[in-house]
Amino acid sequence: MKALTFKQYRTANIILLTLIFVIAESAVTLGANLWFRELPYVLSLAVLFVSLEMMRWHGYAAVAALAMGLAFCAASGAAPTQYLIYCVGNLFMLFGLFFLKKAGRDKVRESALLSIGYVLIVFLLAQLGRWIVSLFFGADLRMLVQFVTTDALSALFAVIAVLIVRNIEGVFEDQKSYLLRLEAERREEAGTREEDYRH
Repeated sequence: MKALTFKQYRTANIILLTLIFVIAESAVTLGANLWFRELPYVLSLAVLFVSLEMMRWHGYAAVAALAMGLAFCAASGAAPTQYLIYCVGNLFMLFGLFFLKKAGRDKVRESALLSIGYVLIVFLLAQLGRWIVSLFFGADLRMLVQFVTTDALSALFAVIAVLIVRNIEGVFEDQKSYLLRLEAERREEAGTREEDYRH
């Protein structure tokens, strides 16, 4: 069986994870609207998913940002303007790539403090982006406060989830580096076995 190329693996991985998170986001949003409509908070997986995808696939996280915005709006029965606010606003999370580049992906993964800071930056970028887009539809500064406060539960969930998955090999990690490391370990193990066989 022919092995997947890196591009094929990347495409398959992005599609699979996006489908999983879109289904999860839709289920969470539908459940919240059905049973917890009166609560002043929302729970979204967008910050978590985009944070993971930026760590794993860099700028390709734009797919995750758009997909999560579409899923959230579709599941909540949003108006056309809300689609714009959430889909375009979510793209502002990609500015978190500058933090990853400056701090270093490995350092962010290895440090709990940097991991928390990274996720919170992504969260604030999402709210800022949504607010900036909403300004075109008559929003004011109070809307920014509303975005932050109503989505605070999503930030908490994302922080906790990242602190957990960062300890799982290959999950919260640049995928090219991860695959290269696996290949180097496989070759080293194969070489060791061959050397043992000769002796």
